[in-house]
Amino acid sequence: MKIYICPALMDALVFLVTFAVMYRAGERGMSITQCAWMAGLFQLAYMLTSLAVGFLLSRRNTRVILLAGTVLCTLCGVTCLMAQEFRLMLMAFGGLGIFMAFFFNAFQAFMRTESAPGDLKRAIGLYTLAWSLGSTAGIFSSGFFYQLGFTILSALILLVGGAMLVVLLMHKPRPADAPSADEHVERGSVKASPVDPVYVWIGWLMIFMAMFVQRPVHTFFPAISAKAGVSAFVTGLPLCLQMAVQGVVGLAMIRWRHLLYRRTPLGLIHGGAALLVLVMWWWPTLPVCFLGISLLGGYAGFVYFCCVYYASNSGRRSFNIGVNEFLVGLGSFAGLFISEWVMKRTGNDASMYLVIAVALLISLAAQLAIASRFRRVGAEP
Repeated sequence: MKIYICPALMDALVFLVTFAVMYRAGERGMSITQCAWMAGLFQLAYMLTSLAVGFLLSRRNTRVILLAGTVLCTLCGVTCLMAQEFRLMLMAFGGLGIFMAFFFNAFQAFMRTESAPGDLKRAIGLYTLAWSLGSTAGIFSSGFFYQLGFTILSALILLVGGAMLVVLLMHKPRPADAPSADEHVERGSVKASPVDPVYVWIGWLMIFMAMFVQRPVHTFFPAISAKAGVSAFVTGLPLCLQMAVQGVVGLAMIRWRHLLYRRTPLGLIHGGAALLVLVMWWWPTLPVCFLGISLLGGYAGFVYFCCVYYASNSGRRSFNIGVNEFLVGLGSFAGLFISEWVMKRTGNDASMYLVIAVALLISLAAQLAIASRFRRVGAEP
């Protein structure tokens, strides 16, 4: 149970460092191009490293890669904060993306090997709750800690990194020959749909879409609100609530395992999210967007649980998770640039929500087509 503190702390660390780096870039008058280079390099490093780590991970090297990712993420985070030159800051921020991929890919493999057969759903539920709450804490506290100065912020990053390292080192791993969730196929209740490996592909579409939805909202909503004169505190609340709802729904999925490997819940959750975003596009007022963004956490919690579960319950699991994490970056890129392009062409900031709604419906159609055409009832992975 204690090891799930680590993804929460790591996400908080990454949000704190990212906010500080980008805010300081603005204070120093760095160009939008320089900021784009930093953000783009971070995402690209994370995407490519995730694929590589997915190939390399095994039960024997998982703990070493996880510990290395923890230490190196902490050091890169401090370097980002203390760097005075753009080139050093750029390299350190790119390094943070690389070693964050080490950490999150290795942690998901680690939690599978540390879970007994049949405990996969519990592990993924706790993992979803942990990183979601870590993101919430990072978003909510980043502005406050930034005001305290880089020395105190660097000390906080070192403290967070040290806490993760202590938790991981104190954890007594399961014997190497003990059966684990990593080799076991979890089937759920008798009434649940049977495990079908085609849902790994559906999970990949789901995680791409989750980031396509989430990244533009988290990037552009603060800017839209600022132009409308909404305070930073009020603007940040729905983003925090979204991550909190996401974590709670992810945890609840432990008891809702019967919803997996089925087309009806898939259609309802994506269709509901599309309808919600269309309402935000039609009435882009602060109360509507506040409620809509918060409720999107329910969609995200379901989707993140499903995509990790499908990837972790069939086939080459570490590779599947590597593709998942690669698509996290790709979905972010696609959501940002397509939304930004449409917003510029239409001259309407609310067009972002229409783009998201259309993409959700297209993704849903693709997922249902895959499930209907390739589904093999009772198929074994």
